[in-house]
Amino acid sequence: MAAIRKELWLAIEGGGSKTRLLLSDTARNILAREIGGTSSGLYVQAPDYEAYAGRMRGLLRNIKASADAVQGRVTAVGLAAPMVQELVTKLIREVLGEVTCVFTSEAAVALACHDLTSGVSLVAGTGASCVALNEQGEGAGCGGFGPQFGDEGSGYWIGREAIAAAMREKDGRGPKTALSPALCAFYGIGHIMEIYTFRDPGGHVSGPKVASCAPVVFETARSGDAVAQTVCRRAGHALGHTIVATVQRAGLVERPVPVVLTGGVFNGGALILTPLKRVLRRSGIAFRVFPVVTEPGEAIFKIIEQQRQGVS
Repeated sequence: MAAIRKELWLAIEGGGSKTRLLLSDTARNILAREIGGTSSGLYVQAPDYEAYAGRMRGLLRNIKASADAVQGRVTAVGLAAPMVQELVTKLIREVLGEVTCVFTSEAAVALACHDLTSGVSLVAGTGASCVALNEQGEGAGCGGFGPQFGDEGSGYWIGREAIAAAMREKDGRGPKTALSPALCAFYGIGHIMEIYTFRDPGGHVSGPKVASCAPVVFETARSGDAVAQTVCRRAGHALGHTIVATVQRAGLVERPVPVVLTGGVFNGGALILTPLKRVLRRSGIAFRVFPVVTEPGEAIFKIIEQQRQGVS
């Protein structure tokens, strides 16, 4: 008689730069973590599906090995953030067998971090978007238009503005900045213009590649560089205005308005939060800003639990 395996859950948070997989038991104790590259549909297109599938399959196999090591079996998988869902679901069932898939949104996961079902969720990672939800799950969003037409205040936006500032310094149009040597060291290039060596066949440097330098911008700003500080301040202002616009568009009446901030941009701390909160104060709307959660993936387990309790 085969041994009964204990029930385990898997959370998959697929962002613009990173894909995080978290394995837990049904008490939401984390048993294993795996991190891979982008899962965003902006950067994973049909020609890349085979390579992407290989990488995701490897991550899932590592998770299965971790589950096997504790005599467990994954029975439910929660998926959040913009992923190629049909492909990912197929890979999940290929590696893990028949499971229940729970699809949720970045906004719902962010709110769940603080046990909220309504309020404003601002996600600022590689990209940036904001969603306001009322108690009925209705609302409106702003931003999230991708790197070419939006994502103001995102990691991509911060990286692009910093690289552009370093380029302006080099051709004499901009002030001197410590960003130039810092970015060259980070990317392993000798001159800031060599950033173009990372171009894809379409002539663009990928969003994740540009966004990856945001921590360097934060470090340079904290060291006192005025140009880097300006980039961070403008990012915070942009994110604050996105929150205000979202609330106005959604017509939320709850006061103060709960605001949850998630994503790697908030690793910038006060560099981002101080200007963001200044915009909120000046809006004339009362807000309650909850503590930042830079990696909200664990809240996916709360949503799995809620869904399963609702079914049972």
